[in-house]
Amino acid sequence: MKKIGIRKTAAVLALIMGMMMAAGSFVYAEGLELTNITPTDGETGKQITNMAIKMTFSEKMATEENVKANSNHFVVKDTGGKTLEFYPVYDEQKYPNDIWLILEEDLVSDTEYEVVISGDVRSVDGHTLGEEVTSTFKTRNTKTDNNISMLMTFGMMGLMFYATSKATKKAQEEMLKESGVEVELNPYKVAKEKGISVQEAVAYVEKEKLKAEKAAKKKAAKAEKKAAQEADEEEWDDEDEIGINTYRVKGPRSIKDVGAKIPKSVVRRNKEKKEAERLAAERRKANSAGKKKKK
Repeated sequence: MKKIGIRKTAAVLALIMGMMMAAGSFVYAEGLELTNITPTDGETGKQITNMAIKMTFSEKMATEENVKANSNHFVVKDTGGKTLEFYPVYDEQKYPNDIWLILEEDLVSDTEYEVVISGDVRSVDGHTLGEEVTSTFKTRNTKTDNNISMLMTFGMMGLMFYATSKATKKAQEEMLKESGVEVELNPYKVAKEKGISVQEAVAYVEKEKLKAEKAAKKKAAKAEKKAAQEADEEEWDDEDEIGINTYRVKGPRSIKDVGAKIPKSVVRRNKEKKEAERLAAERRKANSAGKKKKK
């Protein structure tokens, strides 16, 4: 009787262990989980172009056969029920647990989309997800983005225009100050500062303008004179560089002035030239006298 009791006890224990193993096997077979999805559920502000759904599971998914077998277990659709075309990609070495869905068309601005993952999705080891998983995301409002972008562009242009105008005005004021011309006066401001009437302020401003113009002309003439002097000095410097034995003279001078003797040939030519000039003068005089007698 004792042996029979032991056998019964062992049989019961074996049965319990078998049931536990079977139950554990069943749970493990349905133990595949989605551990991460991008965009995350409820995420907003997504771009409308080059969109991809990235899914990470708790087990290995990334083999050609497994990805192909699961391709019909994923759906991406908009709120109107329109499904979007995609192609799955994977990298068995770097991301063995990932499957990515690359959308083939651009999304619509400010629109909600839903990703549906079937419970039949299976891992490489044959374990399934067990139940359907859904996740939603929303695209950004590109119209608002464009408006903001335009406002920022106009704002930047306005700032640049203001900065440029201010810099230009300052440069003009500096230039006027350097030239001796005062910055343009405001009659109303002058009237307020000096406690005079607007008419008196206008007359004052006109007087100051004339004074400034005269000062500017005077300064310009002075600058022109200075430039001319500098040009003359440069000319003299250039002549000095010709050589130390080169001298400036007012006109031609006779060699007698320096104590030299005139050659006889030169004296003879000069006498012949003077004699020829004298005879020519006499002929002109005789011809003139003959013309008068005929008259």
